[in-house]
Amino acid sequence: MNLCRLLRPSLLFVMLSGLLLAGCDATSGESEANCEIFDACTPTLELRLLESDARPPANVSVLFKVDTIDDEPIAGLTPGNFDIFENERLVSRFEADLSILPKTGRFQYSIALLLDLSGSIVQSESLEPLKQAARRFVDAILYPTTDPRSGEIELGIWWFDGQADVTLLQPFTPDPDVLKSAIESITADLPLDNSTNLYGAVVQGTALAQERVLSFRQDDILAAGTLVIFTDGTDQAARTTRSAALNAVRAAADDLSFFTIGLGGEIDTPTLEEIGRNGFVSAANINELLPRFEEIGGLVRDEANSYYLLEYCSPKRSGENNLTIRASTGDFVGILSTKFSADGFQAGCRIE
Repeated sequence: MNLCRLLRPSLLFVMLSGLLLAGCDATSGESEANCEIFDACTPTLELRLLESDARPPANVSVLFKVDTIDDEPIAGLTPGNFDIFENERLVSRFEADLSILPKTGRFQYSIALLLDLSGSIVQSESLEPLKQAARRFVDAILYPTTDPRSGEIELGIWWFDGQADVTLLQPFTPDPDVLKSAIESITADLPLDNSTNLYGAVVQGTALAQERVLSFRQDDILAAGTLVIFTDGTDQAARTTRSAALNAVRAAADDLSFFTIGLGGEIDTPTLEEIGRNGFVSAANINELLPRFEEIGGLVRDEANSYYLLEYCSPKRSGENNLTIRASTGDFVGILSTKFSADGFQAGCRIE
């Protein structure tokens, strides 16, 4: 398989330059040779470059995402899953001091959670189990404030009923305690319209998530996001069309993922599956809701943690150099390549 298969169009690929995958501009023979060098002739992982940086004394850092070629996020990789090649030569781990670093300040992952608080939820016994499930969702995706990675992932919560606009419950924050306190404040008298404006919530939620990602990019922080929608029924308000909701999802950039959670037998499963293009789960009854929220929480956290900031100490001391990162886990393997300048590099590199 040609290594060019690793290249997939996305907004990040268009916006960020410097990506050069080994073999894409080479002849067939050269491509096969590269396959042998990097042991990735049949790639099953896709590594997408977001940003690379080289600075004295000899630090090289690369921010990238790892998925299977079937678009399943790969989280939990450690330095032992990566090999570094400079100018097609393997760099010794003893020389490289390779590390995976926290991404705070370099990359932000934002999650927008939309909760259906229409009459069928608040006027039934479903409200308290929903609040419990939402709190568990927070625990599943956010790091404790004492964790060094706290701040990499943030969550904001909105709710919807039959009104025209979604309502903010809690602005984006990485603090799980603040979010769980906001969830606890939900009461049955909060909604004002017993109907369900599901399609409008999809359109507005998509816009909220996209605007949050864009706001970080304007501050030169790379970002991606997720929209998670819970509902126990179908759109009843008819304020927005089904096609408008689906078009909003389809038009969203690749760096925005969508997950849906449905409750009960009145949900429109095909529509929720289309909206939840990255994952859809359903609970037949309220007793199944908590594990379904936990399941989606795990999927969202894997998506957020499939972004890696890798840094190492280069042994090079001058000139432009080719850098190739090979990732492998189990039977999965893939590579990405870029270039960096080692001019001005010297001894004294440390990874902090």
